[in-house]
Amino acid sequence: MRMNVNSRRLFLNPLPILSALSLVGMIALGDDTSLQKLQSQAATGDAEAEFELGRAYARGEGVPQDNAEAFQWYFKSASQGNAKAENNLGSAYLAGSGITRDPVQAVNWYRKAAGQHAALAEFTLGQLAAHGVGLPKDNKVAAGWYQQAAAQGYLQAEVELGKLYYFGADGLPQDKAEAAKWIARAAADGDTWSQNTLGVIYEAGSGLAKDPKQAAAWYQKAATNGDAKAQANLGELYAEGSGVEQSWPKAYAWLSLSKARGEITAKKLIEGYQTYFTPGVIAASKPIAAEYGAQIQANQMSAKR
Repeated sequence: MRMNVNSRRLFLNPLPILSALSLVGMIALGDDTSLQKLQSQAATGDAEAEFELGRAYARGEGVPQDNAEAFQWYFKSASQGNAKAENNLGSAYLAGSGITRDPVQAVNWYRKAAGQHAALAEFTLGQLAAHGVGLPKDNKVAAGWYQQAAAQGYLQAEVELGKLYYFGADGLPQDKAEAAKWIARAAADGDTWSQNTLGVIYEAGSGLAKDPKQAAAWYQKAATNGDAKAQANLGELYAEGSGVEQSWPKAYAWLSLSKARGEITAKKLIEGYQTYFTPGVIAASKPIAAEYGAQIQANQMSAKR
């Protein structure tokens, strides 16, 4: 019943769909300064106050929401070298928020922010290079920007690097060892896609030495974080006794949870193992599935805090 590891474990596009909303990423800097004091400080040319006032207009906090006014204050702050304002000015140009959309200008401002090691700007430049928005499409350039952001611990940059090297892309061939390095970092930082994929890597021995116990451990992390693919993968390991002690009730529990989340692989595996999923096994799996479900819910609630 075993299926090819790589063919069944991963069904993801190598790069996320780019949208202005996903890239806006406005940096928030909260403080309790009164609006009147903030306006007074901004009027004197205080760059941080100008940024804060721009943020207030962008969000409609204490003032009417006004993207054009937000843009003007961001521009004043960015003109004095405020990296947060430079980033948000880039986002405004990219989204056409308060100004006519201009991806080239967006890139210019993101580069200014990146020149001050703003990780979000570095990551966004990677996204723009990967999709050819505002600058030529170039996956090597994208990887370079992602690496700068990842070096500062920016999780999504670690994820995108892992995907680029895992799947390969135009001008950037597959490199499973390099992919494993970045995927392992992102998995350790809590990204569920990376946790599941690291399990795939350990199970297949592609990029790292084959290790069924490590595969099971990483599937477990992703599965308890609510990843349906990892739940199906872990269910299959319990069915086969690979990296874990064989258990039909645990196998059915994980596969049923995965199937309930719409994972097609889980449905097919349940059908394939139906001879072993007797009424007794299914009954024994119910309290186990309830326990797993409670753990998943607790982890997801904790992640939202």
